[in-house]
Amino acid sequence: MALVYIEQLEDLDVEEMQQTHEDEVKLLNEIDKLATQHQMGQPTLEELEVKLNQYLVHVKEHFSNEEKLMRKYDFPSYEMHKMAHDIFLADLGYAVNQWKRTDNLEKITNFIRKSPEWIVLHINSVDAPTSAFIAKQMELEA
Repeated sequence: MALVYIEQLEDLDVEEMQQTHEDEVKLLNEIDKLATQHQMGQPTLEELEVKLNQYLVHVKEHFSNEEKLMRKYDFPSYEMHKMAHDIFLADLGYAVNQWKRTDNLEKITNFIRKSPEWIVLHINSVDAPTSAFIAKQMELEA
């Protein structure tokens, strides 16, 4: 069973945003699988830490790229959207710091396992209208 399914997410009008979200879902599910295997005593710790670090980089690039698109096309709700990203990044950063400081992998895997609820809500209610706006601006620009 997956942690999150791509079918839970609205299809976005901007292909770049759609692909980023699909990649993120894949990463989250891989992390969950590795964390479960690790909890069952299988030697996946190194592989899990690599995936977690890939996820951290991915999220930062994901948000940065979305924010660039929003600025480029003068998205009217940019500040609100960016604030949602900033809050998620702060929460993620806290979980990472707890993991690194205590060497307790559960600090980050618990966050990862709770994040799909936020991700689905954010994509469906914030990213979908953002993507629709940007797609229209791209059409006007073409």
